Amino acid sequence: MIIGSESEQIEFVLSTAEKPQAAEAIAAILNKHAKGTLYFGIDDHGYVKGQMISDRTKRDISRTLSEAIEPSFSFNLDVLSIEGKDVIKVSFAGHNRPYSVEGRYLIRKGTENRRMSGEELKRLINNADYASKWELEMTDRRIEDIDKDALYDFYQSAISCGRFEEMKPYDEDKLLTMLELSQGGYLNNGGYALFGKDTEVGLKLTTYASGNKVTILDLKLMTGNVYRLIDEALNYILSRISWRVEIRERKREEVPEIPKEAIREMVANAFAHADYETWPEIEIGIHPDSIEISNPGTFPFELTPYDFIRRNIPSYKRNKLMLDVLFRSKDVEKSGTGFQRMDELCQEKGIRWTYRKDAIGFFFAFLRPGSEPEEIKEEGTESKLTAIEEAVYRFIKSNLHLNKAELAKKSHKSIRTVQRAIASLIENGYIRRVGSNKTGYWEVIR
Repeated sequence: MIIGSESEQIEFVLSTAEKPQAAEAIAAILNKHAKGTLYFGIDDHGYVKGQMISDRTKRDISRTLSEAIEPSFSFNLDVLSIEGKDVIKVSFAGHNRPYSVEGRYLIRKGTENRRMSGEELKRLINNADYASKWELEMTDRRIEDIDKDALYDFYQSAISCGRFEEMKPYDEDKLLTMLELSQGGYLNNGGYALFGKDTEVGLKLTTYASGNKVTILDLKLMTGNVYRLIDEALNYILSRISWRVEIRERKREEVPEIPKEAIREMVANAFAHADYETWPEIEIGIHPDSIEISNPGTFPFELTPYDFIRRNIPSYKRNKLMLDVLFRSKDVEKSGTGFQRMDELCQEKGIRWTYRKDAIGFFFAFLRPGSEPEEIKEEGTESKLTAIEEAVYRFIKSNLHLNKAELAKKSHKSIRTVQRAIASLIENGYIRRVGSNKTGYWEVIR
């Protein structure tokens, strides 16, 4: 039986013995279309061949796809029976482009997966290609499914800060259409995430007794729309940090230990740049020495917050539509100035900050006055690692058994270059080798 033909978003693989080829196809399709489908047990011509499928088979596929493709993406495995023959359907999606498979960047062209040129890779990671297409996809939710109070609160805020003109009379349908959040009476994903009545964006609010996450003093888990949750997160932080009273022109004023505007910028930034491919959970952690804010969304390729602060480069907008709406209510700043503004506010008050980015998310922390945690670098200093050292360090963290040749292949550098990077990482106390070069493994120290 023939069930169809391959396309730019559909791939057929004869058997699970071809898992590496399947990973290549998935990465290539993600880089071109952000989602697709792959079938195990069907040949290139669309003939259903079938294969033996066990729980171990599915585990092996999941492990291969999770380990071979970076950054992480979502996928589902389903077993289908077609005329008595079992095949595996892999449905996948991801908006954190570019995706690599074993360090190589591929792009889908017709039914072929070819290596991307340097210029293609640059185009893929620029502002337009970094943006998520998820927020523009239409839902079956209607305007009746919005949180009307949240939408009106946004409208009043946007007017008061001069970023939206008053409507006479106020019209919810017209407002959502003007904001490009609805079409024909239906909300798109961005509109529903921002103002939906039963939206399932998650927020985890935790207060810890120490710098680690062992002893929890307070824990709140909630879901809701982005507009409401930004306020919930901000209020939680402000209620658990220290305040002091300052006398200004015969008027008492309460001042938080960390500037409120800086906190709001980073909280809103976490929601604006999260990966909404599956409903995310933003985390706020209150420690005696820091305020941590994290979101499941990778940071722009090979950039750091310092690039936006010092190089004055344009903003990279994963969720452009949502970011533009939040800008109108002054929740976030536009054009990459959010980090600049946050840094200026912190410098004025002598507040230090730090960050960490990896394949599963972006982590930001304000260091509370008088604290200096040992395991995070001092704010205001550039990372001592070069780009290749950071790449090697990241690959080692993901797999402690990689050898120099494998690291060179993943990073597209010579073994000599990788050796210099390893030597620097060892010298600066990031890693160390345990056992022999042949049979040993890496240990991550910091």
